[in-house]
Amino acid sequence: MKKLHWFNVSSIGKPLKLFVTFALILTVLFITYFTYLKPKPSPTKVPFQHRIFDEYKHMSHQETPFKGAKIVHLDLKGAPPKISYYKTLFSLLSKFGATGVLIEYEDMFPYNSPLLKNVSALNAYTVEDIHYINKLALENKLEVIPLLQTFGHLEFLLKLEEFSELREVPEYPQVICPTHEKTLSVLMEMIDQVLQMHPHSKIIHIGADEVYYLGFCDRCANIMNKFNLSKNMLFLEHINAITTRIRKKHPHLRILMWDDEFRSFSVKELKSGFLDKGVQPVVWKYSKDVYEELGPSLWEMYSEVFPKVWIASAFKGATGSNQYVSDVTHYVQNHRSWLSLMSEYSHRITFEGIIITGWQRYDHFAVLCELLPVSLPSLAMSLRVIRGYQDSPLSPPTEVAKLLGCEQPYALIGPVFGSPKCSYTGGDILEGALKLQQLKQEYETILEDSRVKGWMSDYNKNHQFSNPQHVQSVTAPLNRIKGELMQLDGEMTAAMYEVYDNYTVSEWRETYIKPFEREVRAMVDARDKILAKNYWPRRPLLQDGDEL
Repeated sequence: MKKLHWFNVSSIGKPLKLFVTFALILTVLFITYFTYLKPKPSPTKVPFQHRIFDEYKHMSHQETPFKGAKIVHLDLKGAPPKISYYKTLFSLLSKFGATGVLIEYEDMFPYNSPLLKNVSALNAYTVEDIHYINKLALENKLEVIPLLQTFGHLEFLLKLEEFSELREVPEYPQVICPTHEKTLSVLMEMIDQVLQMHPHSKIIHIGADEVYYLGFCDRCANIMNKFNLSKNMLFLEHINAITTRIRKKHPHLRILMWDDEFRSFSVKELKSGFLDKGVQPVVWKYSKDVYEELGPSLWEMYSEVFPKVWIASAFKGATGSNQYVSDVTHYVQNHRSWLSLMSEYSHRITFEGIIITGWQRYDHFAVLCELLPVSLPSLAMSLRVIRGYQDSPLSPPTEVAKLLGCEQPYALIGPVFGSPKCSYTGGDILEGALKLQQLKQEYETILEDSRVKGWMSDYNKNHQFSNPQHVQSVTAPLNRIKGELMQLDGEMTAAMYEVYDNYTVSEWRETYIKPFEREVRAMVDARDKILAKNYWPRRPLLQDGDEL
């Protein structure tokens, strides 16, 4: 029987052979494409830009401006500006769209009674300075709200020997004991003096956030046992004692306080213990997405207890205790998120105002974070969000650049776009901070290089034993970095003196420039010692005193 072949090329003519071969190749390519290479359709059909920028998912209500008060927080427990700077500052805040300032004096207030004579900082503002601040605020139509801590974050008071007995925990000067017989008299003396200096203020903020130690001392424990009080109830007893005394002397005042200690409460606890209905909580959260931690249950509880609430966002001082350049994208998105949340809950809760916080230290003992002039672009962009402007997060903030006199608007978003070159008072401080960030990034790149890790380790430097070619090539930029850093130190010092006193200038340089200078200098010295060698010993490398 004749053997059959599926495909027998020899049985056909030459032209037909070529045609069949070509057809076979096309068939194989066709099958391969549709089997393996053709892109699969996306089952969700999510647009590409949504996958990249899903952090902006809560932007549906951004076109609705916030109608309540827009208060800018001035944290004076670090880097208090010269009094002369307030004229420029308040004018800018008014142009940005702010309606008031929340001034946290801490130890910069001129306390003058025998009880508080040692509380004020040695460079505190004078009585005349406070009058001038109030006058400038009035001229710029800015409401002034003084903030005094009355529970936690009282380090500036409790650090002092004469007030150490008021500490809830003897070793930690942060939280005041709510049951000590002297506590209320000291706090009310401070409140009375501050309010006396702010006769036009209609609101006072009593702080009371982050009370980490409560019910620790024997006195508090005994009272809690005697009256069957929980820690939450002890907290409310102290708040009620403060607010009752304020209301008695100043019945016209509204009272604000931070809300974080309430978040662990039940509705029953708040309703039964919180007697003063004139107190309005300030709900604070500084993350990109405030929905993550401030969910529906919190707003359900607050809507049952508080007729009106405030919120608090941030324009600086909330992304790291030692940050010196503001993450503008983070802070703008924080405000977008808040605006969306308020729109969602506005039918259930009255949002009276927003406090745009600008922390200067994380507490009294912490280092300085972003300086105020460095963060003014962040503040201006955040206020535009609150006021309903639909600026794209990817477009240059041209309107802000006009207000601040900046040549390069894109650079206000981030240093990748270069230098903004702004002419506002303090703009040179922003330039200096961005330059320092650039130099540090260059230096970090050198440290991450494999030639440093492999040929400039502590072992290599201690024994001055390394490959000179690798050392020389990787450290080539160090001399330039060292020179530019020295130049920056002088320029930054001159720029800061426009806004700050010599104490703040010295502290900032000691915190951010001098340690970096020492680190770069040490690396240069180590390099020079290694490169000075032209001959190297046989292994093993011995330390002084070692013997084989």
